[in-house]
Amino acid sequence: MKAQIVYIKGHSESEKQAQEALKSFNKSNWEPYLYEGLTAETVEKTDEFNFYNIVENSRLLSFKQDNYHKFLSKMSCAINHVRFWKKVIEKKEPMAFIEHDSICTTSWDNVEFTDYLILNCEFVFRPPNKLGLIQFKDYEWPSFGLCPWPENYPLKYRHENFWKESDMAPGTAAYAITPDGAKKMLMAIAKYGIDQSDFMINSFNLKMEYLIPSPVKFNKINLSTSYGTL
Repeated sequence: MKAQIVYIKGHSESEKQAQEALKSFNKSNWEPYLYEGLTAETVEKTDEFNFYNIVENSRLLSFKQDNYHKFLSKMSCAINHVRFWKKVIEKKEPMAFIEHDSICTTSWDNVEFTDYLILNCEFVFRPPNKLGLIQFKDYEWPSFGLCPWPENYPLKYRHENFWKESDMAPGTAAYAITPDGAKKMLMAIAKYGIDQSDFMINSFNLKMEYLIPSPVKFNKINLSTSYGTL
């Protein structure tokens, strides 16, 4: 499977970890390549920046109102995903979106999934990931292999709009999406608008599945660049 590894050009730690990610995916016989992502400093110059509506009562909208730099950072991440979904449709094959601070642990076994597949679920609720929070520390994914999204999943969309109570992606550090899934996401943002990337990837818009053992884990240091910590 092709794996797009997103990094920040000129950010020394991002570039370093992206090279480590690239090496790990090559070693496990994926088809990885590096992709220079947008940032808070570059996103306003893109055609997409003013093209999409922002979802009503969304987290992205609250950042725009209260913390504009963080809004730009989150918007840059969201557009990185939109561009990736378009590429998946163009290539007509499932592809993996990988953030710079990810490490591949095993080869891809050509698992057939419907829309969205998280690739690092065993690690998302543990440090160093920012979702390694006390309220999630005891959560265990219930089954092994390729599985439907669990009914007891704890991370819900809480904002007051059409996506409320849907299951949210636990971050976007490592996931795969099919062309059908990518089309569904583009239709969703055309209809409803754009939100923070892991908020708009949700069970309202996609069929979500997980895989254990997870083929991807986090690097030892989580850079958290989407939090504005460049």
